[in-house]
Amino acid sequence: MLEKQPQPRDPQGQPEDNTPAPLARPATLFSPKMRAIFILVVITGALSYFGYVAFTSATVSYHSVSSALSLGQTAEGRHVGVKGKLVNGSYARTPDGLVANFRVRDEDGPAQLPVRYAGDVGQVFFNEHSELILQGSIGIDGVMAVENLTVRCPSKYLTETERAELEAEKKAESRPAYQQG
Repeated sequence: MLEKQPQPRDPQGQPEDNTPAPLARPATLFSPKMRAIFILVVITGALSYFGYVAFTSATVSYHSVSSALSLGQTAEGRHVGVKGKLVNGSYARTPDGLVANFRVRDEDGPAQLPVRYAGDVGQVFFNEHSELILQGSIGIDGVMAVENLTVRCPSKYLTETERAELEAEKKAESRPAYQQG
C-alpha cells in the first residue's frame, strides 16, 4: 500500500500551501465609476456640438434689399433672409409654371434684387403692396435662389391710401373688359 507522506509545515507549524501567490491585481485604466463619468462627458460633449452645429446652420440673418445686394454671393450652405416689396410688373412664371422670376425692392429705395423661386406661389396677395419675406442664397449672378417664400397679408399693413388703391384695382379687375372705362 501506498504510504501517505507527511505534508511539509512552515515554521509556525501550519501546513504549507504550495499554490503560487498572485503576482499583482489586473490593472484597469479606469474604475467603473470613472468609466461612467468619462462616457457621460463624451456623450454630453457630442450632443452639445451637434446642437451648436444645428443651431448655427438654421440661423438666418435678415437684410433689406440694398444690404443684401451689398453682401454679394453667399457662402455655400448659408442662407440669407430678405424683406422687401414686389416690383410692379416684374412677376413672371416660366411656361411650365414651376418657376417664378421677379424682383423685390426696399419700401423706400430704388435698389432691386432679382429673385428665382421654384414652388407654389399664391396669387391672392402677390402684388406690389405685399411684403415678401424670402430665405435663400444669392448666386454669383446676383440672383437670389429662394427656398422659402412668405407673403404677408397686405390688408393688415396698408395705409388708408394704399388700401383705397388696392380696392380700386379689385373693382376694376372684377368688371368685364367691355364695361371698363
